Amino acid sequence: MSYRRGADFERQLVRYLREHGGEAVRVAGSGGAVDVVGYAPAMGHVAVECKVRRDDRLYVEKEEIEGLTTFAERFRAEPLIAWKPPHVRTGLPLNAVLFPPDLMEERERTYVIDLETALEEGIDASRLVTRPLDHYRR
Repeated sequence: MSYRRGADFERQLVRYLREHGGEAVRVAGSGGAVDVVGYAPAMGHVAVECKVRRDDRLYVEKEEIEGLTTFAERFRAEPLIAWKPPHVRTGLPLNAVLFPPDLMEERERTYVIDLETALEEGIDASRLVTRPLDHYRR
């Protein structure tokens, strides 16, 4: 992913949350544990790692997932990954799907999820700002 595409996606997510009654900030700088920290009454606090990938599988290094979950635990936030697959039109707001890291399959050095699973079990951004997050928990 190019830095620009990733940064643009982060800004779009921040703007979306703000326009829908929430608040969010982009954590500047590449390579950190979290890209966006936000809050909306319907979802509570979230820590989001944003990914733009032109593939039907998303691979995330274990260190990134561990950093995201550690950050989220410390701030009592829900850890989420926001995946924007630019090669597919999902029909979802921001053309992105959000999901907790525990939906990903653990491998030796990475975590992986396929696009179909992410779309089936992920969280639609519009629902995050209109329904409590507990609504989506199994």
